[in-house]
Amino acid sequence: MYPATDDGRVLATIGHVDAGQRWRRPVQRRLVLGHVDAPDGVEVFALDSRQAYWCLVAAGRGARLLIPRVYQLDAITTGVLWAVANLDLSLLLDDARLDAAQAAASPYRGMARSAASRDITEDLDSVSRLWIGSAFCADYIRSHYDILSDVPIYWTREQRGEEASTWLLFSHKLRYLRETAEQFRSTSQPMTRMFCLPEQAVATSSVPERILLLLAMALMESLGIQTAVTDDPEYIALPGLVLDQRHMIMATWIRADDAWHVDVSDQPHTVAAYRDALGHVQAHSVTADDTPGGRLRHLADYLSLDWHRLQGRCADLGQYGFAGLAEPRSRLLSLDGVNQACRFIGTLP
Repeated sequence: MYPATDDGRVLATIGHVDAGQRWRRPVQRRLVLGHVDAPDGVEVFALDSRQAYWCLVAAGRGARLLIPRVYQLDAITTGVLWAVANLDLSLLLDDARLDAAQAAASPYRGMARSAASRDITEDLDSVSRLWIGSAFCADYIRSHYDILSDVPIYWTREQRGEEASTWLLFSHKLRYLRETAEQFRSTSQPMTRMFCLPEQAVATSSVPERILLLLAMALMESLGIQTAVTDDPEYIALPGLVLDQRHMIMATWIRADDAWHVDVSDQPHTVAAYRDALGHVQAHSVTADDTPGGRLRHLADYLSLDWHRLQGRCADLGQYGFAGLAEPRSRLLSLDGVNQACRFIGTLP
């Protein structure tokens, strides 16, 4: 952390020694911070150390580092930084083991039904287990799209920002969202993704976590996928589902007893029971509205977030992008999803 001035630009004064090689670490995530004394307190602005290093590679004593004002540390930037750091290091350290786990999972790919025990991922960090479960379930759903006769409804199990951040940062999940949105874009009926966010889960989540939840749903809305939310805790136990009028594809990986649990059913009583449950959620959604902006504003209210401030910050961050602040090191992560979510919020009326 270094003292900085704000004359319309944030300029941090860097000592000569600190402008050297010690900032440039290939894996360890570091931030260079500039603190500005403001009338109502200290404001802190951040830059990824690798970005700062290249800006100062030929700088001398007393160099000043320009930090974009948009990278002020607040609940939004802190949430994204936390999510990237939370996912990034685990995936980097498990990279080779993830390849081995994927190879071990390959015999399951041709099965109509499977529940892989945690033995297949026992050597992996919890983040890596989430990644492989998510990737397997996405592939499974894709491989069974041919059984769907109409636009499906999706039930997702994410309740907290830590879980929802995977939609924003896992590269394969953004590809999956885009592919599924494109699959049914020509139909007149909109696609819907549903969530269960009980009041207790919201109350015990930090503001940055709640913002990550909203950004994940904004990403879906940006692709033309409508979102719906129930606060009824009775729906917590529902598995991950893709449901049309006659078929159900189950794909559960969050809070599952196994690495994943996937299945397909066309049993009328099973499909009808799930369809009734999801129909009730859709009819009583706490975010119900005819427009994406309306649904997201209702969601912000439910999550006790300041929509006006959030929208202004997202407009700036979406235009600038997060790469200078929170660039992932892992090949399995991308900022494209969170950047798209921010841009979308920023363009809403």
